[in-house]
Amino acid sequence: MENTAAVKRWGAAAGLAWLSSLAFSLDVLDPVARAKEQTVEGMALTVLLAVFYHWAMEKTPADSRQQRRMLPLAALLGLFTLTGLSMEASDSLAFLYSGLVCLAKAAAVWAGYAVLIYFCLRAVFYGLDRLAASPGRSRKGPGWLKTASPKTVLCSMGVILLCWLPYYICLFPGASNSDTWWQLEQVTGVQPLNAGHPLLHTFLQSGLILAGKTLLGSWNAGVFLAVLVQSLSMAAVLAYSVHFLVRLNVRPVLLGLLLALYGFVPTFPRSATILMKDTPYSFSVLLFTVLVLEAVLLPEQFAAKRYKKPLAALAAFLVCTMRYNGPVLLIGVLLFSGPALWKTAKNGRARAALAAWLVLPLVLGYGISAGLKTLPGVEPANPNETLSVPLQQTGRFVRDFGDEVTDEERAVIDRVVQYDRLAEAYTPWLADPIKSYINREDATDADRAAYRQVWMAQTLRHPVNALEAFVNLNYGWVYPGVTNPCWSYSPVADNDYVTRPAVLDRLETLLDKADFAFLLPVTSWFENLGFAAWSLLALRAWLSARRVKGMGGALSMQYLTLLMCLFGPVFFGHGRYGWPLLFCWPVLMAAAVFGARRKGGRA
Repeated sequence: MENTAAVKRWGAAAGLAWLSSLAFSLDVLDPVARAKEQTVEGMALTVLLAVFYHWAMEKTPADSRQQRRMLPLAALLGLFTLTGLSMEASDSLAFLYSGLVCLAKAAAVWAGYAVLIYFCLRAVFYGLDRLAASPGRSRKGPGWLKTASPKTVLCSMGVILLCWLPYYICLFPGASNSDTWWQLEQVTGVQPLNAGHPLLHTFLQSGLILAGKTLLGSWNAGVFLAVLVQSLSMAAVLAYSVHFLVRLNVRPVLLGLLLALYGFVPTFPRSATILMKDTPYSFSVLLFTVLVLEAVLLPEQFAAKRYKKPLAALAAFLVCTMRYNGPVLLIGVLLFSGPALWKTAKNGRARAALAAWLVLPLVLGYGISAGLKTLPGVEPANPNETLSVPLQQTGRFVRDFGDEVTDEERAVIDRVVQYDRLAEAYTPWLADPIKSYINREDATDADRAAYRQVWMAQTLRHPVNALEAFVNLNYGWVYPGVTNPCWSYSPVADNDYVTRPAVLDRLETLLDKADFAFLLPVTSWFENLGFAAWSLLALRAWLSARRVKGMGGALSMQYLTLLMCLFGPVFFGHGRYGWPLLFCWPVLMAAAVFGARRKGGRA
């Protein structure tokens, strides 16, 4: 019987491996029913997959509850993969309307990748189960990674800053984009104040630059001071996350790997040295995530330290004020962790403290952001920012079906954006050319309301075209197959404010070559936003299978971040919108394992 079962497993593994291998060789847009010529590499891949699938079948048992979560997730991630492949090849979903042959091949590709992802999920679930069942962390490692103390934070911070030192030197005085100088000139009076960026961040960042310029006598010093304050704050938050994981009994070797991740993966030092709102926002999200997890998983320790609640309130306030969509994340925490935290508050004083660090920052942060927008002379943000996806869909509709646009529709669209330039301006992967460069500044709310009706009517006429415009803009958030460095920002170029010695440009070139190592297979996963999104979705499925509760609030911030990115204006070249995903996933993974271990009575 055992031999018969083994033969069946090998047969199933070989058949499924062939299907997955076929998915790699099929061109879903080729109208001819053929695969690419089979190569030695393809045959080797089939054999390796067969061995992996057989191992997974034999060594990673999955109960019915796990199966009910893995199978739909594998199907969904397989669909994301198929969509990404099609977009990479043609900027379209042409397999949907290119005939039955293309549709059949697309179905085979989807099935092949779904099978591969399913078995990868089985391996991941198995690994997480093993970690959750382990008795605790090994004692091997430095003392400051064994017992949580102030030394843990200081030593971790020192390691991180030492790893970042080459970036401070090569990128001196710091990195920037055009928004950095636009914000500075708003504070100096060269430009009027504009609500396009959170005004509190504009004042804080530009104030630091001006303070450095005033005290130290140069713009270079001012920019470097702002970079230094920002990077020290970020390093402190990262170090505090290590301190938290020590208290969750994470093994020192894994903490060492986390410190290496913080120190060497370019996203972290690059984001620390660039002056833009996304950096303080991202590490504030991380800090608040850690403190919410502390309050849920270690409530007694959280309550015992008086500084915890003010620190959580500060983190929540920064989340609300560093980006306009920040309050949405706090609402997610209130909905998914608020009831559990309320139950832990045993008396009126404890409940008042809970409101003070969870609810008050939301009200205060939102109120301050809204109030600053009403200051005299503050220009409103571009209202088309909320229309990124609809305007992209209209641009693609006009490009592909311009002859179907009626005179009335044309007039309505033209009151919001310049219709005659719409088809030309349409860029599949970027919304800015339409929403910002050809917009009508005198458009009213009534004009935009009328436009939304036209947009809806056109979407219903050609829904696939609208779907293509949406997917083309943001498919990279859920497709790990694309390369999108999260650090594609340059050091401050010579301008009216700062200068850089020529030798630093040569050093920067060497640094770029070193960072290229994180664009290679495997290493690129550490800053791949699609991979981070997949990891968080898999983590949620595993927690649900294990019936682990308490993580909803912390995870909701990541899912809401991902959702807002999906409806945002761009993916390629602007991974900064998804930095919270990269900052938080290691901490969330460790906290999930701790929660499962505690539920099993092993903590």
